[in-house]
Amino acid sequence: MSQAKSFATRIGSLIQHQEHRGLLGQLACTALAHRASCVGALSATCRSYGSSAGGEDARRQLLRKHLLVDTMELESDFEDAGMQRADASRLARKITELIIENKLKMEEAFVKQATLEKVILEQTAKIQGFKTELQKAQDMHHAAMDKDLEQQQSYLDKMKAEVRHEIDKLTASQRLDMNLEKGRMRDELMVIRDKTTDLQIKVDREINELKSSVEKAKNDTIKSVITILGTFSAIAFTISRFIQMSGGG
Repeated sequence: MSQAKSFATRIGSLIQHQEHRGLLGQLACTALAHRASCVGALSATCRSYGSSAGGEDARRQLLRKHLLVDTMELESDFEDAGMQRADASRLARKITELIIENKLKMEEAFVKQATLEKVILEQTAKIQGFKTELQKAQDMHHAAMDKDLEQQQSYLDKMKAEVRHEIDKLTASQRLDMNLEKGRMRDELMVIRDKTTDLQIKVDREINELKSSVEKAKNDTIKSVITILGTFSAIAFTISRFIQMSGGG
């Protein structure tokens, strides 16, 4: 209370100067120009509550709702501080208008608790809906991926079966070709072996014939030599006999 009285005393001394009166008048005009409707509604509500039996309590509750101070008590404090009633009333009204102006500006700058809760609920619902849609999209995407994977797996299995079949067919064809080639080579080797055998037999026969011819020629030569030697011996013996006979006669 003492602080309020000292504050009222200071404001009263300032209001006594003409410059401060003009400044407060400009502030009051500006506040009234911006929020005249709000102040009028508040004043009308205060008057309506003042005419009833519980008007004083209702007025105090309304002031507590819209103001941070009781203007009637503030005006009384100004009068107790030595200000005139008209100045105290005018100052209290100006302060009331400024407080209402600041309160309305604060209400414009900040959101109400109910609005904030409503927005939070809306955002929570939107987030929940987004989560639901995202989960649904993920489930659909996973289902599509699983289906694609199954299709790819079946396609790979089919390709594996086809490749295995082609490999088996190629292996069988190569095995058949190899068997045919082995049979052909075996036949050729048998033909070559038969030819070699025939050639060997022919060579052996010719060698035997050649040996027989050489042996026969050798025998004939020996016989010829023996015959010639016998002939020469007989001639020599005959000559020696003639010589002996000639010498004896």
